[in-house]
Amino acid sequence: PFVEAKIRFASGDVSRAADQLRTALDTVAPQDFRPYQGTPTVVYDIAAAANVFAYQGDLANAAKALDLADQVRREVVHHHEETAGRPSDESWRRVVLGELYAAMGVPAASLRQVWQSAAEAGRMAPADKRAHLAHSGASAAIGLFTGPAADTTAIAEYRVMSGDRLSKEVRALLALTRGDSGAARLALAEPDAPDSKQMMYSLYRRPLAAQAYYLLGDYQTTLQVLQDFEPATLRTAGFDSRWGMLGRVRLLRAAAYERLGRRAEAREEYRQVLSQWTAADTALQPFIRQAEQGLARVGEGV
Repeated sequence: PFVEAKIRFASGDVSRAADQLRTALDTVAPQDFRPYQGTPTVVYDIAAAANVFAYQGDLANAAKALDLADQVRREVVHHHEETAGRPSDESWRRVVLGELYAAMGVPAASLRQVWQSAAEAGRMAPADKRAHLAHSGASAAIGLFTGPAADTTAIAEYRVMSGDRLSKEVRALLALTRGDSGAARLALAEPDAPDSKQMMYSLYRRPLAAQAYYLLGDYQTTLQVLQDFEPATLRTAGFDSRWGMLGRVRLLRAAAYERLGRRAEAREEYRQVLSQWTAADTALQPFIRQAEQGLARVGEGV
């Protein structure tokens, strides 16, 4: 059912894919996947179910899908490795849940839980393992700051524990919290420097850059940065947390269109947000209210 639902979702049949996956999550158990022992692709197929729920704003089922994928990864696919001195840990689960919640920006409590798990593991680990464990919570730390909570505590802890320099987009947003638009513009103007340590949250860099440009009042650049952030460019094979961020991207794009006086385009983006999140979790209500208020401002149209 996971592969079939993935095909439905890719074809645009979101509701039927979600219904099929809810039934599957309620009826399957990790041991049902034992015939796939040693086959990592089954983990990706299960994790891909989270794309459907993340798109709909159904955080509970998205997390449930990722938890099942993690259980199958540990108990079925890599079960034989544990006896070879490679005990499974929580890193993979922290990474994917951190990416899910960071993409949505909520709930803050879940983001804190993921980061605190990574930080605690890092503190208890040998020095040479500390940075790796901090990386497993990087997305959650970034999400706590860039979401509605606007909490910088976790990224400060992350920097100390990992020794990493934050991405230019995050540094720009930090500068804006200090009211330093000059430093924000300088950060955004830096050349891109590929850094494997930042791969944990690289999926969010364009939306974060767009968020910074919007706060700087550069609405045209906001739209340019988000130009092809559309369903057709997102992955359906494996978990792609950008499906969860799509609603917030549409909301930001709508606001930029509205600021530029492009009411018809703003109206369409606000409508897409509301259409996407018709049955979203209550944690997303602040974003839904923003879309409803925005649509009221630009008019229902024809």
